Amino acid sequence: MNDNEQTPWGRPSNENDPPPRKSMVPFLIVVAVVVVVAAVIAWILAAEFVEGQGANLTYDFLLLALIGAGLIGHVKANPGQALRNVAGWVIIFGILALGYSIWNGSSRLAREFDPPRGEMTADAITFRADLSGHYFVRADVSGTVIDFMVDTGATHVVLKMSDAEKIGYNIDQLSFDKPASTANGIVYSAAVKLDTITVGPISVRDIDGFVNQGRLDVSLLGMSFLNQLSGYEVRDGLLTLYP
Repeated sequence: MNDNEQTPWGRPSNENDPPPRKSMVPFLIVVAVVVVVAAVIAWILAAEFVEGQGANLTYDFLLLALIGAGLIGHVKANPGQALRNVAGWVIIFGILALGYSIWNGSSRLAREFDPPRGEMTADAITFRADLSGHYFVRADVSGTVIDFMVDTGATHVVLKMSDAEKIGYNIDQLSFDKPASTANGIVYSAAVKLDTITVGPISVRDIDGFVNQGRLDVSLLGMSFLNQLSGYEVRDGLLTLYP
């Protein structure tokens, strides 16, 4: 029988026949649609954020859109190995780009994972409140990175002992002679002078502070720092510090 002869069961298969070619047009359409929709959503939401946040939010949405489009393409690509490969590369590059965005802190998503990093603009830095409503700030204190909780009720910057040791203070040489009444009783602190505290574009010198001898979970960024700024504001769950 001739290999090309039609049979009741259809044309017999031939191992030498090339596999059917799958068009990439549907996949490209899916990618384009998802990216456009994500861009529109990001543009609408961007109006609710301060300057600089909108562009970063759009960037994150576009990265997520590429990852999502790649996943959709991967699911729909079962008939063709080439299409699966394209979708796989889209996923890989999207995840790498998003990971880099989170790692270097340039995106809004990065700040969701690491709120104390904040978001810098040309003349300010903004921090988002955590679930408890507190604001945490990552600062450079005389060359050492310290995480603070902003406390407008604290007259001075207050360091917990482990942070003071990181900065370079010898705890044994400090004079803990300043009593303070707390919920846990009287706690003594030692007065110190901090050379510099840098938060984003803000740098303040010669700040009065205390090292707390009691049990303090996090160092406090108090008014001896905040009063040296040109201003700060709390609005809609955001704390903005101005140089």
